[in-house]
Amino acid sequence: MVGTVVNLELANASTGKRAGAKLVDLGIAWLLQLVPFALGAASLLSLSGSRYPTSADQQALLAATVWYVVGGVLGLALWVFCWAWEAKTGKTPGQAMLGLRTSSLEGFAPGWGAVFVRNLVFGLICLIPFVGIVLALVSNAFDPNSKRQGWHDKAARTFVFDVRAGRDPLTTGGINGPASFAPRPELPAVQEVASPMPVRSPVPVTSAAPVTSAASVTSAAPVTSAPSSVPRADRQHSAALQPDAAVHPDTEVGQTRFSRAVGERSGGADEVVLSFSDGRRVALRGPVLVGRNPAGYEEETVQELLAVDDPGKSVSKTHLAVWSDGSRVWVQDRRSTNGTRIVRGDGGSSPAPAGQPVEVDAGDVVHFGDYFFSVGRSRA
Repeated sequence: MVGTVVNLELANASTGKRAGAKLVDLGIAWLLQLVPFALGAASLLSLSGSRYPTSADQQALLAATVWYVVGGVLGLALWVFCWAWEAKTGKTPGQAMLGLRTSSLEGFAPGWGAVFVRNLVFGLICLIPFVGIVLALVSNAFDPNSKRQGWHDKAARTFVFDVRAGRDPLTTGGINGPASFAPRPELPAVQEVASPMPVRSPVPVTSAAPVTSAASVTSAAPVTSAPSSVPRADRQHSAALQPDAAVHPDTEVGQTRFSRAVGERSGGADEVVLSFSDGRRVALRGPVLVGRNPAGYEEETVQELLAVDDPGKSVSKTHLAVWSDGSRVWVQDRRSTNGTRIVRGDGGSSPAPAGQPVEVDAGDVVHFGDYFFSVGRSRA
């Protein structure tokens, strides 16, 4: 028996399919209102045109009014139905026919507000004389991030996926669904060391060199560390480094300020060291952004923008942020496409919720796309 091949990748809907689905939706609305509006127009055409309306003219006016009201009510009912259906399931009649789904940036049902904004912006674009509807239908072709987001999608923070060409995120756990829908092989274990490394001088911060793929490393480099005494119970309840902005990972945002020289930090405390899969070590003395071409939020101050050479694009442009508040270390997935997974020193593994800070400690390994780094502490 031949098994069915399931494509677990997400496929952004093509411009042609998106335009076709929208035209189907508009066509259904026009056809639904065509009959009552045509009957109303026919009633008006039957008017005698005399100076003083006859009883037949009054009946014709009444009939035209009734037909126009019926057409308006049918159009409103269809619009509310499509609004609710798309908000809860990501489908409109045209999208259901062509195998498309609208989702939020996280890959779930877009919700009432997002669908309302999306349709409102689409309608406003259509008001542009002569070319409005064409621009509204093909604006997704101008997306510089190659995600085929139209102008109305960007305003509503939504995506449109082709579920016949790829995975349906609404039914498989969202954008990061493959981690649970098709689990990856077991990740390499982390070797624990009982005592800290006697380092006399601070570890220098290295330049943003490419990180090698996790596939080429059989196990993470041993991290010399001392177990942290900070409890983990409040990992999911701490405030984020920045407000939780629902920004897609491949969107360039803001301008980034760099923190002052790392030498200004006072010595004598445990220093956090990130050991990447190529053996390179980065001392964490300020927020570090990691990705293919990372960029911070508006006016965000960071220590380093760590670029990853990832031809396979398993890593998003700004994939994650790492920072320390002095005693604890935090990792925040910046709503990446493939997600971030944390493997604890005791062997436990869990995904990092998109946009939420997660506390990590010495001995933990953070996997992002096809790459990873381990967290360690040393005496500065």
